[in-house]
Amino acid sequence: MALSGFESARIGIYTDNTETIDKDNIFTIEPKEKGSVVSATISNLSPTITPIYGSDQEWKAGSKGHGAISVAFIANAIPQEIRQKILGMATFDGGISGIGKKTESPYCVFEMISHDATDESIGAHLALVKGRFHLTTVAPKTNTNTTVYDQEQLTFSATDRDSDGFAYFEVLEDAKDYDPSKWETKIFGMPLTTDGATPASNVSGSTTSASTGK
Repeated sequence: MALSGFESARIGIYTDNTETIDKDNIFTIEPKEKGSVVSATISNLSPTITPIYGSDQEWKAGSKGHGAISVAFIANAIPQEIRQKILGMATFDGGISGIGKKTESPYCVFEMISHDATDESIGAHLALVKGRFHLTTVAPKTNTNTTVYDQEQLTFSATDRDSDGFAYFEVLEDAKDYDPSKWETKIFGMPLTTDGATPASNVSGSTTSASTGK
């Protein structure tokens, strides 16, 4: 899938020890929500090829499944409340938040919304359906004759969803029988759109049955 641009991202936070997401824990990172995405580099979708030997020769090339999938995610800005939640940061009086030895980020769904490079009017959706965000770098730099911004740099480490064993999905909006509600139900467990295209400000719908998280 050849892509053009990175329009926005949607993140859903799993309820503790389940694979269900509460409607209030799905967030969109985009300018109208005071956020802005830059890039998301997904690595290790393919598994490491491990030859299996027998009878003094290569018997099979083991290549089932996927590799250790991770995403290097860069954003110009992630709203602070969302950042605190996806990183599992502790919060204190006075607007203070922190990361310590007991900090554990919650499992999340991470959807990236782009466009088809061959026809930029067609939306493209990529999603990793279970994983954790980790804060990679915080690097303030001095302003020069122009303002210098410290971008948000996070890593998303993906795993398989317990309910179906899948980790990654993708779709182009011009695919045969594409239905945004089916896509969103597959990814988030519920439809999120009110008109087939625009994320609703308050999503609604039923969630899938819970299963124990990893």
